[in-house]
Amino acid sequence: MTHFDFYFDPVCPFAWVASRWLIDRAQAHDASVDWHVMSLAILNEDQEPDSDEQRQQLDTSRRLGRVLMAAVDESGTDSLEPLYSAIGRRLHHVGDEMTPAAVSEILVDTGLPAGLAEAMDDESFDDALRASHRRSQDALGEAGGSPITGIDGNHFFGPVLSDIPTGDEADALFSSLVTLAGVSAFAQVKRPAGGPPSFSD
Repeated sequence: MTHFDFYFDPVCPFAWVASRWLIDRAQAHDASVDWHVMSLAILNEDQEPDSDEQRQQLDTSRRLGRVLMAAVDESGTDSLEPLYSAIGRRLHHVGDEMTPAAVSEILVDTGLPAGLAEAMDDESFDDALRASHRRSQDALGEAGGSPITGIDGNHFFGPVLSDIPTGDEADALFSSLVTLAGVSAFAQVKRPAGGPPSFSD
């Protein structure tokens, strides 16, 4: 059985697209997935944001990262994928602002206590978030953004997808990545992404 480790930042649209593809294809191919939190806020904390929009995104990254760590503390790592999926639908598809009220609703919808939304502003979860992010960088072997994917212990930045592959393309991507991960000499292949994905529903 192929095993994946998927490291994500909840605000990253590329991680969201890749995660939707991975959930679908992992189920189809009887592969297992472990979910891990990384943080673009921590990755970029020594750099000045390019814009107010980026500053807000990184703030949201940190605050949602704290909530995810609180969920792990409350209910274990099995809570990560359902909570991440619920956050992503509201954030990326609906376009909701991640206010404490919105996060409370999401938590309740996933069977977690609404009070975990208080972690958004609780710096006591920062050490756990930082440790989780560090594990993502250690797994990759260098500084890298979101997502990071491990396939049977071999870790790569990406996949960076402009849309969610379906049908034969989704299967082809799955098979190709599993094959490449098994090639010890393979390191990287890249072409321009053409901008972040957009979501219409």
